[in-house]
Amino acid sequence: MNIATGAMNTLLPKLGELLVGEYKLQKGVKGEIEELEKELKGMTAALHKVAETPVDQLDQQVKIWASEVRELSYDIEDAIDTFMLKCKGHEPATSFKKVTNLFNKFKTNHQIHGVMKDIMDQVKKVSERRDRYIVDDNAARPTVVDVDSRLEAMYRKATELIGISKPKNELTKQLLEYDGSSSQQSNIISIVGFGGLGKTTLANSLFQELKAKFDSYCFVSVSLNPDINKILKNILLQLDEKMYSHIDETWETKQLIDKIRDFLNNRRFLCVIDDVWKKSAWDTIKLAVQDAKLGSKIIVTTRNKVVAEHAGGGVYEMKPLSDDDSRQLFCKRIFDSNDDCPADLCGVTEKILKKCGGVPLAIITTACLLASKPRNSEEWDKVNKSISLGLENNLDVDKMRKILSLSYNDLPFHLKTCLLSLSKYPEDELIRKDVLIWGWLAEGFITDETRPVGTSLQEIGESYFNELINRSLIQPMSEDNFWDEDGKVHVFWDEDGKVHACKVHDMVLELINQLSVEEDFVTTYLSDGQQTGKHTCTAQKKKIRRLSLHNSNKSYASPEAREKLSKVRSITIFGKVDSIPPLSSFHVLRVLQLEDCSGMDKNHLNHLDKLRLLRFLRLGHYSATELPESIGKLESLETLDIRGARKPSSFKSHKVLFPMSFAKLRKLLRLYAGRVKLAQGLMLGDMKSLQELVIEATRKVIKEIGNLTELRTLRIVFGSEKTFELKESIQTSIQRLTNLQDLDLRNNISFEEIIDMQQVPSGLQRLFMPDSFMKAFPCWINSLMLSRLTTLSICLDFEYLQSDHLDRLAELPSLRFLRLQLAFVSEQLQEKLTIHRGACAFRSLKDFQFYSSMMPSFQPGAMPHLERLYLSIWTRLRRGGLNDLDLENLYSLRHATIYSFDDDSKAHK
Repeated sequence: MNIATGAMNTLLPKLGELLVGEYKLQKGVKGEIEELEKELKGMTAALHKVAETPVDQLDQQVKIWASEVRELSYDIEDAIDTFMLKCKGHEPATSFKKVTNLFNKFKTNHQIHGVMKDIMDQVKKVSERRDRYIVDDNAARPTVVDVDSRLEAMYRKATELIGISKPKNELTKQLLEYDGSSSQQSNIISIVGFGGLGKTTLANSLFQELKAKFDSYCFVSVSLNPDINKILKNILLQLDEKMYSHIDETWETKQLIDKIRDFLNNRRFLCVIDDVWKKSAWDTIKLAVQDAKLGSKIIVTTRNKVVAEHAGGGVYEMKPLSDDDSRQLFCKRIFDSNDDCPADLCGVTEKILKKCGGVPLAIITTACLLASKPRNSEEWDKVNKSISLGLENNLDVDKMRKILSLSYNDLPFHLKTCLLSLSKYPEDELIRKDVLIWGWLAEGFITDETRPVGTSLQEIGESYFNELINRSLIQPMSEDNFWDEDGKVHVFWDEDGKVHACKVHDMVLELINQLSVEEDFVTTYLSDGQQTGKHTCTAQKKKIRRLSLHNSNKSYASPEAREKLSKVRSITIFGKVDSIPPLSSFHVLRVLQLEDCSGMDKNHLNHLDKLRLLRFLRLGHYSATELPESIGKLESLETLDIRGARKPSSFKSHKVLFPMSFAKLRKLLRLYAGRVKLAQGLMLGDMKSLQELVIEATRKVIKEIGNLTELRTLRIVFGSEKTFELKESIQTSIQRLTNLQDLDLRNNISFEEIIDMQQVPSGLQRLFMPDSFMKAFPCWINSLMLSRLTTLSICLDFEYLQSDHLDRLAELPSLRFLRLQLAFVSEQLQEKLTIHRGACAFRSLKDFQFYSSMMPSFQPGAMPHLERLYLSIWTRLRRGGLNDLDLENLYSLRHATIYSFDDDSKAHK
């Protein structure tokens, strides 16, 4: 019931704005608004208590009451938002009537008195139920948190190492056996077990270790509702990304299968088909890979033993972790040690582990929950008792759901809402952090009420994302782990040690899907037109507030269907979009997110002018050459994301024309685009509200950037070989951006240029220039100029770093991430770079990446907080050369990757 609480948090500030704003309210109306505000505040306080109570412990009457409050708050907010627009002269007088039947008496501004009376009547009827329960208020205010510094190490150790050695060794032996047989039966191994046991982890560990022994390899995930053609395309892309980067969109399943079979003919390959739920899915995929010869191997993972047996070959059943491994995993997650559990906690720890039943996901999830609790037996015993009795004898999905529900119930209400919003995503979907947070902002899930002083709403959103990671409710991902329909993911601005994307474990997704249905939070239609969770009283559902379509062709032609859409606040469509429900149906839409609209043209968006409340618009793979003129009517729009605009069946981006009406978007804060063309007379510099800009460089764009004085984030891609002049002129623009915090300059072509940045804004926190070499060490790199800088990536056009240069880098007080690349040395000379300790030397650095022919040497106490080290040494290491690095002097180091190159330019790791 936390959803109603979140809705109130966005509504109450708007009532306050009505009171102080210039809306020409009739005499007495302000008093009515104040009365309504008091009533809603009381209801909000009660809802906070409800939100802290597990759903399965709530009285049914309380659930009904909270649901009514939620629906009422949505209707009130929709009406007030539309009223505010109308009063500002943007809305025709009759359109307010269409917003909701609750306010159908409203015709003009002078009739708001009647509207307020209707609202109060409804509120009083609902509030009569408010006193039917008493629940302690345990809500806690959120704080801004960073991703747990132990997260990556713990995730890797917990899921890849602990308890995995034995099954990995057994399966490796089977996979490497080759007797020359061409029989399918001996070439397939299925790993079977229920969700959370680590099937995918085991398969991935085997894949990473063995793939080098095969000519070709691929790893694809199937999931519950697979898009078979997308999976087959994914296989082709992994087999040969260059050859199949321009797959014909018209290829049918048979053509894709034939292409895979032709490619694999006479090749020894390794293939992982992960998370197969149905025999029918396997029967199609196997047609492409079943002729496994020359010792080729296929690994299938499934939670269904019937599917595993149907696949043929060997079946390996995953077992729960042993008691010792369970204890080790548990202790590592909480104490960062195998055996550091305090004596007074040992007893309750054993009880908890017994209920987790050796399930890695359950252990990690429960450990993350306990990590946020005081370390005393009383608090831990409360958690133990919260896990329902008798579960230890039922090692199944229900047990996992109940354990995960415990972590969900422990979330503050604002995080529950954010987590439930993930229920709109398909299984195994890669979820971008920025897109996720923009959706939260647009729907009002992040409000000033939860904002600590000195932080922005965007930073609060990142804090929410990080906290969900820390609680193991979402899984952090990096660009090195994925393939999508275009091949390997190349969409992130990472390399900075931060998490920029996530996935949701299928068990967690199953849980939040169930909760979402119960609370009527998201309505999801799958590819077959079926609605998720339709067994739970769908017939009683009267309104759809959030709509998610997964490759769905569900029709919205009937008047009844369109009436349901009139209340939708968010619509997200996954898969290729050929058409969408008529935009004129969405009267109160805040979020429109189309993940692949490469099959659409701008005419599909003709009715954008109806979406006056829209705050976030994402057009993934936009194929039209221009934005519709009607985009200028989106006066509430705050975020526009058209990155990756491209023609169908093309990987290359194209220019998108921005019409003159674009200048009317006076509330636009974020523009994320690629190649754009500005209409004649359109001045990007007039968009004074812009705070974030990602765009490809053109002469006109570069010239205009200097006028965007509110910019906090600027990321420029130089996309042609004639970029030197643009880079020279951008320096002048950047120096005018006194509020700039994040600067990222990149080339999207494979060449490197010389550029010397003369000056940068003093408030800069992040600077990335990984493709442009500087002739001299920048004078602006010093502790006075860049006291706030946390992230730095630069290239220097000289072979050796001088000691005074290193000292200036070391003195940067806030620097947490450093990526430093020096020019290549052709001769096999080797110069040492000694990194000393010091009270002010790299005092905050946690991640260091160094590309050079110089051999670093770390003195005792150097880089005292360094956790991650990446070295690419462009000369061959002498025998025993690793000892010269003195890595033992890096006391906080957790992860190190070192590459060296021999005379034949071969890398050694």
